[in-house]
Amino acid sequence: MITKRGKKCLAIIFAAALTLEPLATQVIFAADVAYESVDSGSALLTDESQSQKVTVQLQNGTAVIPQGADIETAKAAIAKALVVNADEVDVKNLDWEYECEGKDKTKLQKNTAFGSLEGFTSTTTKKILWNTVTTEYNHPAFLENGEGDFKFRLKGSDEVVTLHRAYKYESSFVLKDAPYEVSMAFNADQSYDFDATARAIYDAVIAKTNPAGLTYDDVAMEYNAGTDIIPNWQPLNSTNWTAAFKKFGPGEWTIRIKWDGNKNYKGTQTQVNVTTADNRIAAAVVCREGVSFSYNMDTAVMKQSIFDQVIDWDNSTLPAKDTLSVDDFTMEYYGVDDVAGVEGVTRQWAPIEGGKVNLLTYLQMGAGEQQIRITYKGNAEYRPSASAETSVTVNKAKVNVKVKSTNIYAGDALPQDFVTTNPSDRFDVYTIYAGLTSNVNAGIYLQMPEKYTNSTVLKLIDPVVSKLYGKSFTQMMQDGMTVGELRKLFSTQELLDTLKKLHIDTGTVGQILEIINKLPSVADTVRVSFGTPNRAGLYTVTAVTDNKNYETGVGVGALLVKMHSKGTKLSWNQSFTNGKLKASDVASFDFGATLSYDGDVSISQSNVHYLYSGFTSKWKPYSSTKAPTEPGRYVVTVVTIGGNYQAAPITRSFQIVK
Repeated sequence: MITKRGKKCLAIIFAAALTLEPLATQVIFAADVAYESVDSGSALLTDESQSQKVTVQLQNGTAVIPQGADIETAKAAIAKALVVNADEVDVKNLDWEYECEGKDKTKLQKNTAFGSLEGFTSTTTKKILWNTVTTEYNHPAFLENGEGDFKFRLKGSDEVVTLHRAYKYESSFVLKDAPYEVSMAFNADQSYDFDATARAIYDAVIAKTNPAGLTYDDVAMEYNAGTDIIPNWQPLNSTNWTAAFKKFGPGEWTIRIKWDGNKNYKGTQTQVNVTTADNRIAAAVVCREGVSFSYNMDTAVMKQSIFDQVIDWDNSTLPAKDTLSVDDFTMEYYGVDDVAGVEGVTRQWAPIEGGKVNLLTYLQMGAGEQQIRITYKGNAEYRPSASAETSVTVNKAKVNVKVKSTNIYAGDALPQDFVTTNPSDRFDVYTIYAGLTSNVNAGIYLQMPEKYTNSTVLKLIDPVVSKLYGKSFTQMMQDGMTVGELRKLFSTQELLDTLKKLHIDTGTVGQILEIINKLPSVADTVRVSFGTPNRAGLYTVTAVTDNKNYETGVGVGALLVKMHSKGTKLSWNQSFTNGKLKASDVASFDFGATLSYDGDVSISQSNVHYLYSGFTSKWKPYSSTKAPTEPGRYVVTVVTIGGNYQAAPITRSFQIVK
């Protein structure tokens, strides 16, 4: 049995033990009243509302009470933060007081006191001389005082604890151990995948977050595009940069990761140094040697041949062949420039399809031995490769030449499809016309390609021809030349060398001579006219194509150049008076006729022929192509023979008198 004195001693020991228990911190959020607590000190008060008396134990604590919260929400958060045994106490009925500063109505005098959370007044009394002066102070409500540390007690108690009020919880990033090295991510077109790269940086840097569960999608990531002294924070995919700022890519960067927070947590940020690198697989192209393929006007076909045959897929370091195409490679050839159809002197790497390189023009890669190089462009997994070079043989392609036999009237143009080629590439076409004219004379015509009217081409050829013949090739095309002159001209090595510079296949020239020499009754003295036939007649047509990328093509056909008969007319130049003519007037009389075509009398009269027949006054027979001069009776007949125009004959009789 414990005596009164023993009970008293126990009470003193118990109270001392409680008093000496260490204080700790408790964090409470007012909205959801979630909190965590640690060991705390105590205030010994009794909750009289319980059927059994319970001691209220107090502790220092932190409560998150947002702006705009009401007083009941605030009290609940305060109780959860400051009361250790809140689950054993009716916290709703606890009457709290807090300490704050109040001001008098002048706002000049201040007083610190405890009072109601909803605001209160306090007074001070001072004796000045013989007067007693009482001053009243207005203290604001707790929720009006913002964030900070505040002293709290329960009404009627002297036990004071400290409450830290915050609007939001503090947030933070917990970092992984440095250094931070991240592989750049790439798109299929080799552009940087900035989003994937930023995600990789986040995963490499952030170990965990407070609040838990934040991800890359919750944050903003920027890099310093400026300097340490003058920073310039930009998103990784920024295009807002100049020479003064650096574009994001492989390198060493200062990265800033920011979270703006939410209704419960403040925002936070961190800065780290990150090294980014292009860690894609190093691609390599290996080429086969001794590969050959045929020329094709469609560059894509030749590129496909290079793709399939030249690249050594077994020994190259590349993605799988079936995942790639020609477009994944840069293909070039070592070509010489072209100046208005004339081979230049500057060699450099040019696209297979040709184009402009350093302001110079390059044709599509043609037939012959060619030096090529191939470069893989790279993708999201493989870096671009170095260039690989090799030699290939581009064989001449075959061409089919067709001459569409046709007939035209003298002076008319040939139809556009008179000579066609398959494929329909650009060819220099030499067309040989050989046959008999309407005058039953041999006729040979050589129609040259349009390039021979090019001033640049003629500038090269004319001096060579002038050296041989004393006149230019331009003059010879205007005047014509003999077969012998043509043979000699096309056998001159100096001219052949010049033609080679003009991309003219000298084999084509030989083919032309061979065709001319096979024509019947062709001698060196036979003249060759340049152009298309300008005389009616029947001609054998041989078309010879020239293109350095094709084998020489030959097509044969026929051309009938018809004489004009409709609209043609013979008309007498002068009429007789009563069918008579004095012998003294014969010399001045015009016995002739004029050939016209649709009223045009300027056409050639060379095919108009005359026959005079009759008897002189002495009964001597007369027959001649020349007009008579002696008296007599005569008949003149005018006909057209050969030429390009055929008219109905005309005839008339006349008498020459003394």
